[in-house]
Amino acid sequence: MTRILLAVSGGMDSMYMLARRGELFPDAEVAAAHCNFGLRGAESDADEQFVRAWCLENGIPLFCERFDTGAYAKENHVSIEMAARELRYAWFSRLMEEEGFDAVAVAHNAGDNAETLILNLLRGTGSRGLRGMGERSISAGGTGKVLRPLLGITREEIAAWMEGHGVPHREDSTNAATVYKRNKIRHEVFPVFAQINPSFLHTLGSDMRRFAQVDDIAEDYFREHLDEVLSRGEYDSVSIPALMGLKHNGYMLWRLLEPYGFNSDSIDSLRSLLLSGETVSGKTFCSPGWKAVTSADAITLVPRNSGTDPQDSLTVPGPGEYVYKGRRLSIRVFDKPSGFCVRRPEGQLAADAARLQFPLKLRSWKEGDWMRPLGLGGRKKLSDLFVDLKWGIPMKNRAIVLDHPDGKENHVGALLGSRIDESLKVTPDTRRIVEIVIL
Repeated sequence: MTRILLAVSGGMDSMYMLARRGELFPDAEVAAAHCNFGLRGAESDADEQFVRAWCLENGIPLFCERFDTGAYAKENHVSIEMAARELRYAWFSRLMEEEGFDAVAVAHNAGDNAETLILNLLRGTGSRGLRGMGERSISAGGTGKVLRPLLGITREEIAAWMEGHGVPHREDSTNAATVYKRNKIRHEVFPVFAQINPSFLHTLGSDMRRFAQVDDIAEDYFREHLDEVLSRGEYDSVSIPALMGLKHNGYMLWRLLEPYGFNSDSIDSLRSLLLSGETVSGKTFCSPGWKAVTSADAITLVPRNSGTDPQDSLTVPGPGEYVYKGRRLSIRVFDKPSGFCVRRPEGQLAADAARLQFPLKLRSWKEGDWMRPLGLGGRKKLSDLFVDLKWGIPMKNRAIVLDHPDGKENHVGALLGSRIDESLKVTPDTRRIVEIVIL
């Protein structure tokens, strides 16, 4: 039987999902999960007590967890909102792995999805941001699926059902504060949209599904031509002749540079130069951490701070593609197939997902780092491993290490693209695999 974990805050949307669990998840076994982020003091504790009491009364298994969200945000240099998201999905992933759940369901509704679309438009996320949230996706923790069964239902429809069936819920006092961007859109922008088109939420929902199809086509185009235009050496380099020979070179350039933090103005200025027929060589375009330096036939991407890494570390909340130290990384999680070969091609690593859980921390290597490389039968300093690998100074400067999840000082879980620690290896008992590939 399918087992689904329902993320329940105690608010109207999640209580609606919990109350209608039998209709939304027929033939599935469900349990609830409640996060207490401790951000609203007694109000947060009252939310937890409310969810506990309702689940007890209705015979629903419940998991609860408390977080020091403020401390996590400070330690990882992220916003409170991002900290809550990372903590939430990392915990959901652990629960799914430890308790055998197949998916986690969250109560995002049609309004939430429309808000996401508007925020993405204002941030300039390109076609990927126009897809909004999907009804199904891979969890940020990577151990299962995220289900969003309410994306086609509006808040008004949810409120009417809740009132008609007498289901109680808690109201978050921060929902009315328009200091938050989402709330400003919800309370000030959407009423204007409703005057123009009373069904605008359903209209935007339909548009997002079509945008997603268009974005899939664009992503296929990018993947098809990536190796033609991008070469990887000490730093990534874009071939100008190959790029400009493509029909959709503007999209290709944006897709190449956007992960490095280049904004639309910088990318448009660079493309205008390429189209102008003027001398290209010797121009520099900057993002917060990177420089795109042009020569006669190439655009080379280098860190801004004299060849050293622009980030001390990178926290990876879940599967996806990332750029770190000038290198593109693909991280995915999947069920171990029959006959899986533990020995991976150069540039690829595979680890047991039960032993390597998100969030992951990537960083530069430092003196004192050590690991137990798979197959070498003992502890080894990275400095000695570099000698064995015949890595010179440029390669060592570009090396990316993965902190070991045991938290021991200087213990490295992997040297990306080369070695993995014995403790994280894929074994016959492994059910799911974390794969890290340097593209």
